[in-house]
Amino acid sequence: MPAPSLHPATLALHADRAVERAPDVAPPIHVATTFEADNPEGLVYARNAQPTRSRLEAVLGALEGGEAVVYASGQAATTAALLHYRPRRVAMKRGGYHASHHAVAALAPWGVEEIPLDAPLARGDLVWLETPKNPTCELEDVSAHAARARAAGAALVVDSTFATPVLQSPLALGADVVMHSTTKFISGHSDALGGALVAREPAVAAALRAERAISGAVPGELEVWLALRGVRTLALRVRAATETATRLAAFLEGRVARVWHPSLRSHPSYELAQRQMRGPGAVLSVELASEQAARALPGRLRLFRDATSLGGVESLIEWRRKQDPEAPPALLRLSIGLEDAADLEEDLRQALAADGGKR
Repeated sequence: MPAPSLHPATLALHADRAVERAPDVAPPIHVATTFEADNPEGLVYARNAQPTRSRLEAVLGALEGGEAVVYASGQAATTAALLHYRPRRVAMKRGGYHASHHAVAALAPWGVEEIPLDAPLARGDLVWLETPKNPTCELEDVSAHAARARAAGAALVVDSTFATPVLQSPLALGADVVMHSTTKFISGHSDALGGALVAREPAVAAALRAERAISGAVPGELEVWLALRGVRTLALRVRAATETATRLAAFLEGRVARVWHPSLRSHPSYELAQRQMRGPGAVLSVELASEQAARALPGRLRLFRDATSLGGVESLIEWRRKQDPEAPPALLRLSIGLEDAADLEEDLRQALAADGGKR
């Protein structure tokens, strides 16, 4: 494996070279479900291990500084983490990605309980941080929560989907496991469903792989290959989209009721973002004067697509309450893509003007 001192953009291109010494410059896609017995790679059946999947896991592990295990979706990865730790209590902050709360609630019949993030912890608890948080991009102090969890004998999992390994390193800050919905920025093209857990300890990763073989929550070969292709340009895409998001946040501040982006001093996590992240990210949210205005704005935009999800090369906008009933009623989430920043700014300008100047 390349030296860990290499930058993310370099690791994304070279961290998997030792996994498969194929002459192909572009990684091949392997579709076999079974393998000849006693082969040198030790492959038996694709539910257990598969060459294309191993390449993606090598890259994601190198990017986060741990050992990666990939899954069929981000939700599958979240559920796998919960089933691995088997906590009685999961400390989470209200809000954030609603389906993470649903995953905990689904385990209630087995005695799993969600508790407030700041509740006193006990041995065997699990702390679940989503930072930056969906959709307001508020941050949690990973180092502080890691120290608190460690002192209580609890584990810490960080959902770092919004940040990606380019902008944040939770394992280096003390987390036990990092979760990503690879569907988002890592794949980056709105065409490959997937998820990943990256563990700090190899023994945890080995256990997760064994548990995945039992649950069968493996991603398909095409999705793995698309994610591997997408991650090659992750650093470039995230930095470019973050630069545009920062410009648009500054443009929108004062033109709408509220802008949520950590690049702004008005954001509650501005100071923490300066310490914990290497950039404020490519997602922002805005609140308009009314729910009616928020629901109408996507239809006035020419370049932003009205769709859920985020992290793709195209810019998306959605009235968030359509998917999450706990989202503020006048809030819109914007995932910034790779269009020219000036074009996106003009699109927002004309859409807001068409609203009659209502904020």
